[in-house]
Amino acid sequence: MDNSAFWYIDGRWVHPDEASISISDIAVLRGYSVFDSLRTYNRRPFHLGDHLSRLSRSAELIEMNLPLTKEKLTDLIHEAIERNEYKHAAVRILVTGGPSDDGILPGEQPGLAIMVTPLPERDPAYFEKGCRLITTRLQRITPEAKTANYVSAVRALKQAKKRMADDALFVNNLGHVLEATRSNFFIFKGNTLVTPRVGILTGVTRNVVLELARGRFEIEERPILLDELWEANEAFVTSSSREITPVLRIDDLHVNAGTPGSNTRELENRFIAMVEAGNF
Repeated sequence: MDNSAFWYIDGRWVHPDEASISISDIAVLRGYSVFDSLRTYNRRPFHLGDHLSRLSRSAELIEMNLPLTKEKLTDLIHEAIERNEYKHAAVRILVTGGPSDDGILPGEQPGLAIMVTPLPERDPAYFEKGCRLITTRLQRITPEAKTANYVSAVRALKQAKKRMADDALFVNNLGHVLEATRSNFFIFKGNTLVTPRVGILTGVTRNVVLELARGRFEIEERPILLDELWEANEAFVTSSSREITPVLRIDDLHVNAGTPGSNTRELENRFIAMVEAGNF
């Protein structure tokens, strides 16, 4: 943790070791909060408007009011980026329910925190290494909202760690593969790109990748059956932090013989070109 960083906490700019929220905040007592995470490239926020729209949608889904307008949040996030000198950074926006009088219902004023942490330069070896996933029948609560209720995700990640994997894929009671704990999931069947659309948190990077794929690959947004994974030529996950990361193994299945596929590599190259050109 870089304690020289500047974070915004309820109207004040403080260093991380000075940052705190009340123990009576309903986010602490009951987990009632929403957040969103984005990243910067060369000090420019990646699709900031889309992230703030998703934050607003998450708040709407759990019946929470945001403390500031989208315009004011935009200004604060730009100020947070300016106050910190990181070339590339992760920006996390957290909205809490605020202090609660009875320990059950939120108070009148939601809390707001904006946290900025540095990110390294892209390492090509990370793409080549890819990731290993397991499947889990654990389920997220209100998956369409990005809330701080990560009980299922933490449990799933613990399961993954025990099995020497990097992450876990949620599978529902219909046998539909949904998403990983912090990223969206895609497979290639030949030149057809398939990704779930329902029962997931719709990622900003996910949508960018779909746009990069249009006109080059056939696209199907639909449920992916668990048994269908064995028919996949390639698989990958997307998120702000992971960008595009090949999936090389799922449970006992080695995807594409355990190497990144050519279609995934093509999308990665398109993504890098877009970022380097500043087209976001």
